[in-house]
Amino acid sequence: MIQDGFFRKIPYSMIFCICVLCLLSGCQTKGHTAQTVAKDAEIRGVWVSYSEVKTLLKDGEWKKNCSALFENCNSLGITDIFLHVRAFCDAIYPSRYYPLTPEAAVYDYDVLDYFLTQAHEEHLRVHGWLNPYRVRLGTTDWRQLPAESPARKWLSDDDPANDDAVCFWEGIYLNPAVDSVRQLILNGVRELLKNYPLDGIHVDDYFYPTTDATFDEISYQRYCGESNQPLSLEDWRRANVNALISGCYTAVKFSGKDLIFSVSPAADLENNLTDLYADVIAWCQSGCVDWMIPQLYFGFDYPMEKFRFDNLLKMWQEAVKDTPVTLLIGLAPYKIGTTAAADRDEWTAGSSDLLARQITAVRQTTAKGYLFFSYASLFSGQERNAAEREEIKNLLGVS
Repeated sequence: MIQDGFFRKIPYSMIFCICVLCLLSGCQTKGHTAQTVAKDAEIRGVWVSYSEVKTLLKDGEWKKNCSALFENCNSLGITDIFLHVRAFCDAIYPSRYYPLTPEAAVYDYDVLDYFLTQAHEEHLRVHGWLNPYRVRLGTTDWRQLPAESPARKWLSDDDPANDDAVCFWEGIYLNPAVDSVRQLILNGVRELLKNYPLDGIHVDDYFYPTTDATFDEISYQRYCGESNQPLSLEDWRRANVNALISGCYTAVKFSGKDLIFSVSPAADLENNLTDLYADVIAWCQSGCVDWMIPQLYFGFDYPMEKFRFDNLLKMWQEAVKDTPVTLLIGLAPYKIGTTAAADRDEWTAGSSDLLARQITAVRQTTAKGYLFFSYASLFSGQERNAAEREEIKNLLGVS
């Protein structure tokens, strides 16, 4: 069973350490965030992706565009914004560890600080969304990276001993197995929490980009040579991701603020475990995540029965059952109007209340809310998108 995989294969000492860290970090939590939501209130979130952030930053119109974004969010009763603050080993804020995103660098003020101040005035919570490992897609030419990029620094410092901190697979990635990489990511999390009044830290489903053994072959061979009883490649990779997730949770809980650590995995538990090396069941059972937000980006009548919305909803309810984790559901307005054969009957040709019906289904479960991916699609002016949005407003009773 997937549910037992981590505990059956990973040493119990590791599980114990993760659980102790989580318990200790929970004991250290104090203070409160800028925004407080009433107990049992429905969580309604939206992801604002890096491409949307870049659009908001265009032409010096960040303040104007942010005002429009907050107005849109309030019109739909949104409670939580998941803002992409670190997408490609860069940052939309000044950082000791990551280069400033070029679109943010043209401003003479801190765009993240402004966003948070204005969002909190609108009574909106903001979660800092980051991709821990991804550096660049579509090219392996690391010389194209900014001089301040940690990946470029590792590869250009004439020290071959740390070159394995960076891996290549149809793009450039930080190596999840390397301690210095993990420390970099955790330092970045701590920096965010120290400098900004965020309401949470959020990680999505970009973990290992491939199952190919050559991706991190050097690191794995070194690990096997140093271990008396080495784990299989698959379990070793899962242990690397587990260590990062546990470390992020601990950093969030030791921040001295009452903050949320959330993860948004892919819809399929098996795919998470075998292809992405994300053992989300272990994270739930060990309490290393506050909110689990699976991406259930499928309709009720999807051709593959396993991926039909109702079936995925049941699977995830079971996954978090008897754990301390709060379940939220990721919904897919980005699919509205799609021409993909598997989706078009529901998302394009069908009735314009698909998202509203999915919200109704979510409300009949133990899930505490839902998130929309993503902002631009949710608030698109296209006729079909507007119709779906009106159905949601009618359901929620907002105007």
